[in-house]
Amino acid sequence: MPGIWETKDIPIKRSHIAFSVSPDKLRGMIPFLTEKGIGVRGSFGLSPKEPIVHTWMPAASVNFYDPDGHSLEYIAVLEGEARPYLNPMYLSEWEGIK
Repeated sequence: MPGIWETKDIPIKRSHIAFSVSPDKLRGMIPFLTEKGIGVRGSFGLSPKEPIVHTWMPAASVNFYDPDGHSLEYIAVLEGEARPYLNPMYLSEWEGIK
């Protein structure tokens, strides 16, 4: 559990924090967050309808903000070779090209 501190004299510095999860766990994160009233956000010009793959890693992620405006991410490293020549894509698309 990360602690992000502020004091009376120093405001919170907004940060980005990523939490590693399994690919199976990641697949359920959008419905889980939505059910909790937490809006997920897209990245790389893609809407947040499903996890988005960073093809150069390869890893898939779901992004959202906490109430203080910190950028949070659930990320899962994927099996297989990185494909840095491909644009980011949805996890279902990535799984279709294996």
